[in-house]
Amino acid sequence: MASLVVQEDVEDLLLRLCAPGASRRVTTGGCTKLGHWGAPIEIGATYHATATEVVRDLALSWVHLHGDDKVERAAGLSMDALRARVDAAPHGARIAVKGGAEVSREAVLQAIDTAPAVLLDALEASALPDDDWRAVEPYAREVMKMIAEGAPVQDVDLTTRKHVRFLEQHAPYHVRRLPSGGVVLATHPYRTLWPLWNDALFLLGITS
Repeated sequence: MASLVVQEDVEDLLLRLCAPGASRRVTTGGCTKLGHWGAPIEIGATYHATATEVVRDLALSWVHLHGDDKVERAAGLSMDALRARVDAAPHGARIAVKGGAEVSREAVLQAIDTAPAVLLDALEASALPDDDWRAVEPYAREVMKMIAEGAPVQDVDLTTRKHVRFLEQHAPYHVRRLPSGGVVLATHPYRTLWPLWNDALFLLGITS
């Protein structure tokens, strides 16, 4: 139940900070519990003003993890410039993602060259909740409804390893297409966006 509320708050905060306004135009942004803006595929939520540039997550992650560039300095580069940075790496070069996975230079280039609509469709298809989450979410929402109607509550420790591990492995992904033409990718802060990206790349035949 707490994770449902937290994830909603994270997405709301990200949109309030990044969505187009009279005095700002944010190209990309992220919400992280790391204390710094790390590789987008290693954090829990990202915002893109233009849905056609959602692949910026991968490109910025490559520039940060392979070239050690700070994301906040590279975030404003054009997609052509980011692609050139990836292309300049040696053939077969790879980056290590938290959790033990690796992503090759060739996979990132292929993702960048994939039609944006196709890539976004793959991300949406990969964002379906897994069986473990679907088994508990209806119960959680029912209890939340009961609490809202005045049912008694009691304190529960939500920081146990069991709770944290469940969210790390099963918290759902949201791919939100915005009326402005942008897109938000998000999950619970305990999880990262990499499994979503990994599944989408696999679905497209870019990774195996």
